[in-house]
Amino acid sequence: MPRSAAAGSSGGDDKALTTADGQSQMIQVCVKSQDGNKVVYNIKRNAKLIKLMHAYCRKKQLDIHTVRFIYEGHRVPGKYTSDQLNLEDGAEICCMFHQSGGSVCSMPKITSAFI
Repeated sequence: MPRSAAAGSSGGDDKALTTADGQSQMIQVCVKSQDGNKVVYNIKRNAKLIKLMHAYCRKKQLDIHTVRFIYEGHRVPGKYTSDQLNLEDGAEICCMFHQSGGSVCSMPKITSAFI
């Protein structure tokens, strides 16, 4: 499973990557495509998720306007951070192709005259 090299280590000093309450500043997020391929990213908790979305689209050579990112059944707004959406370490975000259109076929109402 490929990993992003975004999260560097500070020479083994884990204190630099934790907050005062002991919570890590970095989390691992998996982006899963419709065909089942997964890409894992290490992101900062306070980084906007649009960065992750752009990185994924660049890697997969996708136009960001043609895909939607879904977490727990809801669309992920890029303006929020992982903390604002309560993403936990190991969270899985699905990347789906945007589908618009389709039509409703209207059938004539069946009355006794047709029977």
